Amino acid sequence: MNNLMTLLKTFTIPALSFLIPVFTYAEIQLTGACYYIEADSKYGKVLKIGYKGSGSATVQANTTWNTEYNILVGCCPDNYSPAIFKVLGTANTKSVYVSGKIRDGECYVEGGTWNCNGLFYLGQITPGILSISNNGAVSITDTFYMNYGSTLSIGDTSTLTFRLESDGTFGTNGGIHVFNDLGGTFTLSAASNLVIDASNLASTPTMRSRPTTEQSLILEDFITVERKYAKTLSTLTFSVGGNTFKADDEDALNKHLSGITVLGFEDYAKNFVIDTENQTVALHLSKIPEPSAFGLFAGTVALGIVCVRRRRSRA
Repeated sequence: MNNLMTLLKTFTIPALSFLIPVFTYAEIQLTGACYYIEADSKYGKVLKIGYKGSGSATVQANTTWNTEYNILVGCCPDNYSPAIFKVLGTANTKSVYVSGKIRDGECYVEGGTWNCNGLFYLGQITPGILSISNNGAVSITDTFYMNYGSTLSIGDTSTLTFRLESDGTFGTNGGIHVFNDLGGTFTLSAASNLVIDASNLASTPTMRSRPTTEQSLILEDFITVERKYAKTLSTLTFSVGGNTFKADDEDALNKHLSGITVLGFEDYAKNFVIDTENQTVALHLSKIPEPSAFGLFAGTVALGIVCVRRRRSRA
């Protein structure tokens, strides 16, 4: 019993929380100040990494950590920076909040897989970092928030995936939501690092995304800004393969980001369209004709030319 109490004090984890089944040393290693809270007025069930002191957590390689808790990486009080969360194995979590009051948070997915079954808030009050490398993968069910000059970097063939709702929407506030004037920076090795999982839409007859036909689809709110603070798309910066541009540059979006992967619509051409009034970016998908269709079209044109020439010769 004495050994147990010593262990609890070392990790600053309440005894009640320590007994919760989701906590397993074989799957996740906690160091420093990490704190499980069963009920919190703002975040619900939560694991606070770096609470009242420096802290870090690592999901071990070749393991799967399933939790019903939300994750806070870097939270108040006091400035013990940074708080670090690493995913080397597989992590299945709820919503994620990075960098709270005067506390920087950093997340590293190094060859692991992180499934966020909620929103991902990068940079609550101070800049946050999300780095995905070594063929790592992060998927997000709800909105990805960029705030306070936070940075996202995706290297090699690693991926960040936005999973669409069944009605064709990205989430509460779109896919990428810029919350304040400091915005953030997306750095991608290639456009294909960014993935939209629309594979469940092919059989969906009606969606809020419009218009929906067999030949075209518009995914609205791929990028949005916080309207009540009059933000602009220019607060978000992209760097794709060394090419840097702002999110309000429609030509650059189509030149450097059109190579993103849209699961379920791989054979569709992609075109980004900016709504300047609402400061949003939509992704238009259009079916690329099969080679046989090109041949049929060419044959029709050729036949038409022959008919015209015959009419002229008769005249």
